[in-house]
Amino acid sequence: TMNIVETDQGTTMVKGLAVRTAHNEEEALNLLFEGETNRAIAAHSLNQSSSRSHCIFTIYIESRSRTETSAQFTLSKLNLVDLAGSERLKKTNSEGATQK
Repeated sequence: TMNIVETDQGTTMVKGLAVRTAHNEEEALNLLFEGETNRAIAAHSLNQSSSRSHCIFTIYIESRSRTETSAQFTLSKLNLVDLAGSERLKKTNSEGATQK
């Protein structure tokens, strides 16, 4: 169960999630793989490793100019979203916990 709350600053967040900092590509990929290991996966007739949980991987990018010496920088946000269970339930022949 996810608990979605609104902070005192007015932003919406999911309780229990963590923001982790990656300083390079390797660290970012390690965080992605760590999240992947926490996902629930089950087999059904259409897919032997079907994800049974949603996944959102948010990347905040802070970029600075390498040629200019001013302190100006650009902040960007990229959300990668994988929604679980996109298969038609009727076609999967799933039952019990896998069906949920």
